[in-house]
Order: sequence, then C-alpha cells, then structure tokens
Amino acid sequence: MTIPLHRVRNYEELEGAQGREVFFRPHRYRASDLAPLLGEVSAGEGLLCQLLDVSQNGVAVEWPAERPVAVGARLLRVSVRFDGHEAYCGEAKVSSVREAESTTIVGLSFEGPLLPMDSVLELRTIKAFTQESARAAVWRAPGLDRFKVQVAELRLLLEDWKVMLDGLESRLPWHVLHGDAETPARTALIEQLRATFVAKVVGQSEEIDAALRCAPPSHQQAMKHFSHRQVHEFMMQSPCLHRMLHKPFGYPGDYEMMRFIYERNFEGATLFGKAVNLAFVGTKAALAVKYRKDLVKRQLQKLIESRRGSERPLRFLSVAAGPGQELVELLSEAEDLPAPIEIVLFDQDKGALAYAWRRLKQIVDLRWQKRVQVLFLNESIKRLLRDAQLFSGFGEFDAIFSCGLFDYLQASTGMVLARNLFARLAPGGKLLIGNMVPENPTRWIMEHHLDWQLTYRSRAEMTEIAHRAAAAARVQVLEEETGVNPFVEMTRE
Repeated sequence: MTIPLHRVRNYEELEGAQGREVFFRPHRYRASDLAPLLGEVSAGEGLLCQLLDVSQNGVAVEWPAERPVAVGARLLRVSVRFDGHEAYCGEAKVSSVREAESTTIVGLSFEGPLLPMDSVLELRTIKAFTQESARAAVWRAPGLDRFKVQVAELRLLLEDWKVMLDGLESRLPWHVLHGDAETPARTALIEQLRATFVAKVVGQSEEIDAALRCAPPSHQQAMKHFSHRQVHEFMMQSPCLHRMLHKPFGYPGDYEMMRFIYERNFEGATLFGKAVNLAFVGTKAALAVKYRKDLVKRQLQKLIESRRGSERPLRFLSVAAGPGQELVELLSEAEDLPAPIEIVLFDQDKGALAYAWRRLKQIVDLRWQKRVQVLFLNESIKRLLRDAQLFSGFGEFDAIFSCGLFDYLQASTGMVLARNLFARLAPGGKLLIGNMVPENPTRWIMEHHLDWQLTYRSRAEMTEIAHRAAAAARVQVLEEETGVNPFVEMTRE
C-alpha cells in the first residue's frame, strides 16, 4: 500500500493566522514617485516644508532646524498640496523625529480624513501626459519648406529601396552578400548600388544640407527632430553610422570608425544596411578622410624621394595616428626606400596603436627590417596639449602630420599645439595640419543624426593659426580632392 507523503486537511483544521496580530500600513510614495507633480506641506503659519514621502494616513517632511518639534505634538492645520491641488487639510500629530545627514525629518500622522491617494496618482498621470503632449510637435518650425520636402522625399527613397533590397536579398545566396570571399555577383552589385542608390542618397543628403543652411539657429533643434522622425531609423541600419552615433570609445572619429571608411565599406546585417553603409562612405566628408590620407601619403613619398642616396634617416611623427593607414599603405606600396625611415605614432587610444602595430610590424618584418623603425607613444591628448616637451626625447622630425585632431580644438589651443609641433621640425621639415571647412556638405548627417560636431575653419583661419604659431614658417594650403578637408603646410626654413 502506498503511504501518502502528507494528509489533505479539512478547512476546519487549517492553521497559520496570528490571532489579533493584524497590521497594515498604507503604501508610501516618495516625492520622486509622484513626479512630475510637485508636493509641498504647510504645517502652520509661515511654515512650508519639503515633502519627502506621503501615504493615505501620513506624510514625512524635511523640517526646519530653527523650529524645534517633539513627538506627540499636535498641529492644528496641516495642508498637503500637489501643484496647487490641496489633497489634505486638517489636524496632524508628530509621530517621529529623526536626524539624517544634518537634516531633521519629521513624520506626521493625519488626524482628519484619509488623503485620497488615487486622486493624486490620477493627477500625476494627467501632468505627465501634459508634458508629453508639449513635446509632441518639437519637430515643428515655421517655413523651411524645401528642407522638409527634401527630407520627406529621402524617406520615401529609402523606404522604396529597402523593399527592393530586402526582396533581392531573399533571392541571393547568403555567401554572395555576407561571405568572406569576393564574388563576381557581389562586385557587380556594389557597382550597381554605387551608380544608383548611393548616388541618389548622397545627392539628396547634400540638397538637404544646402536647404538647412538658411535655417536660423533657433530652428536647428526642431529640424533635427524632423529629420529623426523621417529617416533616422533607416540610417541606423548602417553599422558605421550606428557606431558613430553611440561612440563606444567615448569620442568621435576613433580608429574603428576610420576602418569603416578605409576598408569596411560594404558592412551590415542586411543588404539594406550594407547599402546605407556604402552611401555614407560615399559622402564628401567620408571621401575627404580617404583623400586626406592619400594627400599625406603623397607628401611623404615626395620627401622620401628627395632623400634618394642619403643614409641619414628620415623621421616622421603622426599625431593622433589612429590606424596609421597612410603609413601602412606607404610602406606596402613602396618599391624601394632610398633612405632609412624612423616613425613615431602618437595616440591616446591603446587599441588604435595596437591595431597599427600589428599591421606595420608585419610589413616591416617582411620587407623593411633594416630600413624602417617604428615607435609607438601612448599618451593622453591632455598631455599633448599641455606639455611642449612631450616629443623632445625623440629628436627632430622631417615631417609631422595631424589629419583630424584640429577639428576638435579651439583656435588658441590649436595655435599652441601647432607652435609646439613646429618647434620639433628639423631644418626643411614640414608640419601638415588638416581641418575640415564649414562648406562640408555632410554636416546635416553628422550633426543631426550622429551628434558629431566639428570645429570648422576656413582656409584663411587655418593660415592665420599657422602664421601666429610660427611667423617664420613658409605657409601654403594643400587640397585633397573633395575640397572639404584642406591642409595647411608649414615648412621650417
């Protein structure tokens, strides 16, 4: 016979109650729980206290130190108000007094009717909705019809292409779009996208940027909200744009972002995401990043060729080096090095230097073991800007270049840094400083959708900084192909 583990009892046998030990305390709401309602408590003539928490039968307040009070004291008229609505008015008794971090906290028990908490919570809901409704049309600004039409048309363009590309993705094998190997089909697809989707999106974005230029500063936030409502969800399907917005390293323009521009053009979880990624890489700002790298590479190549036959090492310094792409390409593409080269890469990001080290070491070990020496300096930008002697231990340089750092510096800071870097040049050495100009037609995307603000400078402003930094320098402006990211070149005579 099976013996039951327990016996089912009748209701008359059930135990567990505690007799007369019955206790119930109404739920207490902290002041923050009732936001956006603002609560205050009047505890007598001229005595207004900050509400800390409240329930149906009592309230806790911050009590002024200059008005002593004792447990058991009765207050004839206590009023509890929320945004002008009086939820309780009547007598109360001091039920507790305690000190907390030099603040006196007093608990009051209501002696009159219960406070109707349901009504207070309903008021909280209405107040919250009122605030939400006030934000419902933050995108609205008078005029600027051309901007609005262009953004709305871009949304329709992106919607249509998403449907088409989603359909195409469903008809293609996975490896064509997402595999590691290049295929004829993928090459043809990328060429087709560049000729159609990318050209249309980039052209439309530049028209939007041009239309935005006439908007007064007071309308910029509204226009940003308008753009977000229309096209932000499509843009964020690009891994490049998503990273640029969220800035996982805490600052814009990190080396991983640069890798998207240099080498990871066709990336994304879907074909549409890849297409959007490809479109951003085709904007003027992104192209300028590629072309400025080429500009620096050409200048270094000229300098190397000018030293043909010399055994005195050429010395280069890259400031805020990132992935060191120009140097990787320079050493990979060189057929010979007519002079030895010593390179110093400075960056505050260890990850950037580690990535550059892996790539440069492989090239140097394979081809230039006896001709190239590469050093890596990991220090903060703060130290760079404050310590004029940071590079003094490395001697003099034949070329110093900074491609993107000055985009984030104020004029006075940039002038001091330019002066300090110029002082590290050898006779005949060149300092190259890049800075994006205000005409950058990708500002709408960068500022409205990536929260990416640059300190733009005209060529005249860049030249002025150079002359102020080193009056004796020979100064000229060098242009990359887009005209968006010129360089000022300072030569030490």
